Amino acid sequence: MSNKEEQEPYFRLLVCKNCRTIDELPSAEEDPGDTLLNITVERHGELHYGRLWNVPKAVWMTPALKEDVVKQLSGGEGEGLGLPFYNTRMQFAEDAMTCYSIHNRPKGQCPDYKSDKKKLSAGTEQMRKAENLNKYAGPTVYLCDFCPVKSFNMVKTHDQIKAFD
Repeated sequence: MSNKEEQEPYFRLLVCKNCRTIDELPSAEEDPGDTLLNITVERHGELHYGRLWNVPKAVWMTPALKEDVVKQLSGGEGEGLGLPFYNTRMQFAEDAMTCYSIHNRPKGQCPDYKSDKKKLSAGTEQMRKAENLNKYAGPTVYLCDFCPVKSFNMVKTHDQIKAFD
């Protein structure tokens, strides 16, 4: 792989052969500790099998190229049988938009923004405790990180920092 390809931003795609889905996940650099990957794998369950792929964002965001990638990842399954190709989804973004709608699409701050109930967890707390391991000390990821309200908070933080300059 060339140095340019190594620096190109990418998505990780989790292809589940059982569900016939492709979950879009941020790159490993954007998901330290693989928190989102672990949550997604847990949602599929132990009996599911699949594969993780890296795909450049420029390729995945181009509709014609995305269609070709989905065909390649599905291995032609369902072709000619009228079966749907793999469904692609951004589960965390979809869940965040559902939450955003439940809160009546707030224009400013959301009452649940980064509350404990919006914290995403891989569900390994009990296993870690049973193995006498320390509590997971990786980054804390919230469903709110995928919500439009986050941009309100980022602008607010930027404006506060700018006020101190």
